[in-house]
Amino acid sequence: MRLNRFSLYIFAMLLFFFSSSQAIDRETLRWMRSEPKITKIEIAGNKAISEGDIKSQMYSREFGFFKALGKDRRIYLQRETLRRDTLEIKFLYLKNGYLDIEIKEEFILNQIDSSATVLVQLSEGKLYRFGQKKLNGSYDSKFGHNLNKMMKTLKEGKPFNIFLVRGMIFDMKTYLANEGYPYAVIDFAIDKSSDSEFDDILITVESDSLVHFGEVRIIGNDNFPSYTARREITIKQNNIYRRKDILNSQRRLLESGYYTTVRFEQDDTTESRLAPDFVLSVRERKPHYITFTTGAGQSEDKDLVWGLSARYGKRNFVGSRRYDILSDYSFTLGNGSKLIEHRYRVRFTEPWFLGIRMPLILTSELQPKIKDPNRNFDRQSWSLSAATTRRFGLKARTTAGFEYEFVKISGVPETEIDLLKAEEGNSARRKIYFTFRRDSRDDLFVPRRGVFTNFSVEYVGGFLGGDDNFSKTQFSWSTYQMIKPDWISATRIKVGWARAFEKTQVVPIDEALFLGGANSVRGFSTESLGQIGTSGDVEGATYTILFNQELRWKTLQVFNYLPILRKLFSSLPLWQSLFFDMGNGFRHLDNIKASAFAYSYGTGIQIMSPAGPIRFDYAQRIPTSTIPFDSRWHFTILYAF
Repeated sequence: MRLNRFSLYIFAMLLFFFSSSQAIDRETLRWMRSEPKITKIEIAGNKAISEGDIKSQMYSREFGFFKALGKDRRIYLQRETLRRDTLEIKFLYLKNGYLDIEIKEEFILNQIDSSATVLVQLSEGKLYRFGQKKLNGSYDSKFGHNLNKMMKTLKEGKPFNIFLVRGMIFDMKTYLANEGYPYAVIDFAIDKSSDSEFDDILITVESDSLVHFGEVRIIGNDNFPSYTARREITIKQNNIYRRKDILNSQRRLLESGYYTTVRFEQDDTTESRLAPDFVLSVRERKPHYITFTTGAGQSEDKDLVWGLSARYGKRNFVGSRRYDILSDYSFTLGNGSKLIEHRYRVRFTEPWFLGIRMPLILTSELQPKIKDPNRNFDRQSWSLSAATTRRFGLKARTTAGFEYEFVKISGVPETEIDLLKAEEGNSARRKIYFTFRRDSRDDLFVPRRGVFTNFSVEYVGGFLGGDDNFSKTQFSWSTYQMIKPDWISATRIKVGWARAFEKTQVVPIDEALFLGGANSVRGFSTESLGQIGTSGDVEGATYTILFNQELRWKTLQVFNYLPILRKLFSSLPLWQSLFFDMGNGFRHLDNIKASAFAYSYGTGIQIMSPAGPIRFDYAQRIPTSTIPFDSRWHFTILYAF
């Protein structure tokens, strides 16, 4: 059902707002403006739903020490309390089948201390239950199967949930609007004449006439060619009207990167309601842009590094093509300040490569000759790359590309050059790669439902040339399920395979496969799990296998009870998790045994910031014959998966 609780709540408010109004005299209003505390809530007349369930649904709350400490406004009577309790209780009863519910709420003044008692008097009425479902009206018979299928959400014998019915009608209208019938009218009626304990429901569908798209007129497209917007529109004149084509066109226009806002409206001058014209209003991005960024940080080599970059771009180069130019500089600060890196990049984008909505991105980068900040040699490089991306629907995307890099080492004897190239970041690599990604998660930061699948293949060297020769394949699959509100089960399986070939003996350390750390097997330091070499150091693995299981839930909001921190963390809810991790890296397939895996478990706290979960995890290792007991804290941002 596509209608969420908020939408149903709004519907209830519109439907019952005026019926729940009550006359309040001026003296009572003056008393309420002082926001007296609510010392007692009394419920009378309820039989079907418990007093505890009703109170938990209400906006009003009885005064209590911890609620007062947490500055809960609901323990005080306010203007916003008017009708709010009535609406909340009515929502509770209506979704449980009590369609004739009547509610009277009173606020009684305690003369001793001017506190308030909330008195709620209920008349529940009859419990309605879904009986037989009947469909009639005027519509194409080919729609009957799907319309009847939607009606199956109304389970016979279950309480008559009016919001479930409204949600089903919304889905029916959406379905018909996507089949060319946007003017369809759907209503329902309850047969109350029967003596049966179940109540039959009659759904009437009047589909009206088949509608086709008319012309689309574009306004606001001044800086870019008209085809920039028109090629993204999936609406075609004389095609059958489909609401999803309008929504898909809006999404594609925003994804193109040329517009900040887009809006489709039916043209008021359209002569025929069965072939409506549309007006597309767009607000364009600026065709030129210049950005400057600067800031300090810490690198692996120096304690303090200052970075400076400048970027210029043009979005309407030779029609709708784009390019941008970037220059980037890094300096060490303190004694002996000097330039340690400078690079220059030019990027060109063809948005519709070969006439297909598949952008081609060409990039050239130059890093001029500069002395290594730690060792006495000079390094320079340049690279070329080409990449393209293709979307398949809303969830799937593929990317393919090619990279060619040239690196030159100088200032040292020839005998040392090969050794320096073997070190991280100094070798020239040429590769082709392919990735497939499918993402049906409902939220990127805190997914409650959905599946995320990622598959990637890299081929480096070989017939492409370069200093290194290896291939790498990785696959990961994550699934998320909501067990109950604010309780989430998250599972991930990830495997990897890397191999060196020809003159390369091992996969370079910066491209090798490792596990361990805050985002894989917790309880171990980053990249500390893999094949142990003859020197005793951890080497990159040929195969990696990883399994993670987490239970995540919204936990006690302890900051609400701390006066100093409450305001700071009021918009940053706390979550908690329990997790189990297992995995390791292996050199050969016959090394993969249960006794060779690393196991850990633990718990964590997450602060939900606008940038994503800020995560504190504590993990303990499960000792095995090769791995001793240990524990470790991890601090990072975003969930492990």
